[in-house]
Amino acid sequence: MVATNTTASKTNKSRRNKKSEPTTAPATDQTLSQLLAVLPVQQIAYTRLSASDLNVRLIKHTDKEVEELADSIAAVGILQNLVGVEQPDGTIGIVAGEGRRRALGVLVVRGSVDAEFPFVPVKVVPLDLAVAASMTENGKHKIMHPAEQIVGFRNLEREGRTPSQIGALLGYAPRHVQRCLKLANLAPSLLDALARDEITLEHCEALTLADSHERQEQVWKEAVEQHRTPSVHTLRKMATDDKMAISHPMFVFVGEEAYLAAGGHLTADLFSDKDSTFADAALVKSLLTGKLTVTAARIRQEQGWGWAEFRMTELSGHGEDKELYRFAMPAAVLTDDEQRRIDELENAIEDCSSYDDQYEFQQQIDDIRIEAKYREATPEFRAKHGVWVSWDNGNFQVQPGIRKLTDEDRAQEEQEREARQTQDNNVITYTTPETPADAYPATLVKAMSAERTLAVQAELAGRPDVSVALLTWTLCLGLFERSYGQRSEPLKASVTSNQYLLASLAPSGDEGKALLSLKVQREAFQATLPENWHLDFTWLLSWSAEQVCALLGFCAAHGINGIQERLYNRTERSELDGLEAALDFDLRKWWQPDATSYFGKLKISQIGKAYEEAGMAERAREVVKLKRRDAAAAAADELSVKGWLPDWMVRTQPVELDETELTETDHTDHAA
Repeated sequence: MVATNTTASKTNKSRRNKKSEPTTAPATDQTLSQLLAVLPVQQIAYTRLSASDLNVRLIKHTDKEVEELADSIAAVGILQNLVGVEQPDGTIGIVAGEGRRRALGVLVVRGSVDAEFPFVPVKVVPLDLAVAASMTENGKHKIMHPAEQIVGFRNLEREGRTPSQIGALLGYAPRHVQRCLKLANLAPSLLDALARDEITLEHCEALTLADSHERQEQVWKEAVEQHRTPSVHTLRKMATDDKMAISHPMFVFVGEEAYLAAGGHLTADLFSDKDSTFADAALVKSLLTGKLTVTAARIRQEQGWGWAEFRMTELSGHGEDKELYRFAMPAAVLTDDEQRRIDELENAIEDCSSYDDQYEFQQQIDDIRIEAKYREATPEFRAKHGVWVSWDNGNFQVQPGIRKLTDEDRAQEEQEREARQTQDNNVITYTTPETPADAYPATLVKAMSAERTLAVQAELAGRPDVSVALLTWTLCLGLFERSYGQRSEPLKASVTSNQYLLASLAPSGDEGKALLSLKVQREAFQATLPENWHLDFTWLLSWSAEQVCALLGFCAAHGINGIQERLYNRTERSELDGLEAALDFDLRKWWQPDATSYFGKLKISQIGKAYEEAGMAERAREVVKLKRRDAAAAAADELSVKGWLPDWMVRTQPVELDETELTETDHTDHAA
């Protein structure tokens, strides 16, 4: 890309230079350089030299720089030839070396050189290569300003060259040339501001998304007024507020072919890493309206509706829409096969642990019901009703079976409303009878209920059989399926099963040995529960202590959570160590690491470390030389034989201290 403007931030410069660095074409660039190299140097008098509009240098040398350059030429001569092109008036227009030409003018004024004597070394290039030579030669002597390079590309384009030809001539990739030409089409005032470093190159790139010079200037003016120094993101957003990305559902629905046929213009963001392309939002919306009109007419004809209307939003059942329309689509009447299929899908939803699967099954249910509804909409019904077509929330919508309200409909609805009110007035209303406590102050009732609660707690504490039964029953309410009826739950305790979450995280998933064991136990316990078990807990008092403890233990187990999170780059310590010690737990009974879910996610060095931990150091040196996939497969086979487990998945063993160490520790603690 052209050199980054000096007013851009360091971050932007670094990023831009990396993204926009031109791709050269060495062979072609060498051709131009070779042409300049073989051109003879002519000695031309100063009086025959003139300035040229083909010189791409916009930022002129200062008078001080020219004076210093004149002193240098006076001391050592002209070390580098000038490049010029023959003008119609016979003069040689300088396209590269204008600073040196001006410096010679200073020497002429001083009387140091003879203006008529042919002593100035100049290479005269063909007219069709003047701009390219100017860009090439000027770039060798002083880094060109972005504005200068942009203008140079524009002049080459005006000569009739294509981006590919320009790129071939100067040694740039066509993409780079296209970006420069895009910038060259900016408003002249913005290019002047770029040359004066009043606007950055990145700002100019964002402004190319505005289609006209007037729009570009307007966006920049408003951005400066609102933000003083607007960010590139802000400027890009403002330049595209009248546009729509072609990835937008509305544009996709309209179609690119229809958009272009309507005279639409696509604006490509050549400076975006995503290569975004934008369309005229107003035109897209206009085309959408036309397509909705055609679509509504087609649906009416194909499905036999009495009328069809459209608008951008869906028809609602409230507000102004409620005053004009009614949803009258008949209810679905399902066949036995359809009802059976819906039952199967609903059961499948209950067994699903994935939201995606649940959504898919629900869609199938909806499709069945919709088909049944349409089946009930007879030709006679459709002739009296209509269909509403809309575009709402990025989706094409069709609402069938809409009835337009007539004056007779409104009168009938009013009569029905009055009849309902009359009926409501004749209804005998029953109220909940007051409890005796309602007659006393609320504060007193609250205080006495607290006193009563304490007394019950004290009594229950001396009755472990009832306490354990109550706890077991309460926990069961949260784990087993039950109907909700009127009941009291005096004990505020609960346990929530997290099996679905654990199964979604654990590599073994739904097929894990541990999860399958829990499912078998659940089915066995559920089969032992009596009818209406959820209404009270007293049935547990007839169970043996062993039976109650078994059910209580099953429920309590579901409350265990040992998931380790990582916060601030530090993994939480497992809370399972103490419990595992009490259980004399061995993870090997339930799980062994395999190639896919464990070893395949390790670095090759970590696999080697696992071998070393298993006492297989020699084999470790061989395994680390394998490909990671092969090493993972080998580890799964060989380390499972050893019964190896990751050290961070095994509870830490307490350090046993002898009596001497304990004495020393105690002494140290007391001394501290």
